[in-house]
Amino acid sequence: MHLDPNSFALITGSSSGIGKAIAAEMASRGINVLVVALPHTGVAEIVKNLIDRFTIRADGLEIDLTDADAPYLIRQWCQDNGYRVSILVNNAGFGNLSPFHHTTPAQLREMMALNNHALVLLTHRMIPELRRNPVAYLMNVGSLASFMPVPNKSVYAATKSFVYTFSAILKAELSADNISVSCLCPGGTRTSDKILAHAKSVAGHRYFMQDAEAVAREAVAGLFRGKFRIIPGWHNRIFYVLVCVLPQIWVRWILEQAFARKEVPTSPARFMGLIFR
Repeated sequence: MHLDPNSFALITGSSSGIGKAIAAEMASRGINVLVVALPHTGVAEIVKNLIDRFTIRADGLEIDLTDADAPYLIRQWCQDNGYRVSILVNNAGFGNLSPFHHTTPAQLREMMALNNHALVLLTHRMIPELRRNPVAYLMNVGSLASFMPVPNKSVYAATKSFVYTFSAILKAELSADNISVSCLCPGGTRTSDKILAHAKSVAGHRYFMQDAEAVAREAVAGLFRGKFRIIPGWHNRIFYVLVCVLPQIWVRWILEQAFARKEVPTSPARFMGLIFR
């Protein structure tokens, strides 16, 4: 890793959960951080805390990534302030645990807009910025659900499958470039009390959840090793292997036993991907 010491890591959805933990992990390595998150989520306090704890440069931008102009405004903000971005982490996203037909059209639109549309357009805007560096890194946050048909998480799992496939293609397209591409695929993560409470609706799953800080450590270490598929936690890696080698009918049966009869009502408020990140 030979980053410009004056460059920044830009992390979306970094006011809480995995994104906030990745921001702290980057800062602990002496990397300057740009915190990008929704308004009224404590961005200024997070920025101050990072500066005080790690003696790095940091700044924050409050913005709704589902707004059509958000990717353009983020790049413009970086240019106006002279922030050279050498690391982009597309972490912002949310999900639910509810049957497809019980999810409102507004929730479906917002989920696809944030998990896919915003991620793609911000990546498109920021690749020219990443190319300005001798070495740069791009991490998209998928999910363990990227690899399997999880009942009651139809659109969420589909959006995360999209993220994984998009990332794999980007890695191939940018292979001759200076940009290393990774896809983080975490399993259940303790990002809030709400998610931990919802995890109890899936038998045994709460015992296999990771802390966001543990996920962040593995994520950042894997990113700087140039690893593409990063699955934090030994139990998640074992589950991934089983999903790959077991007959799909068995996989579907296991997932149906764990998820099909469970339902957690969703609200219009955003929350980071329940059960499977």
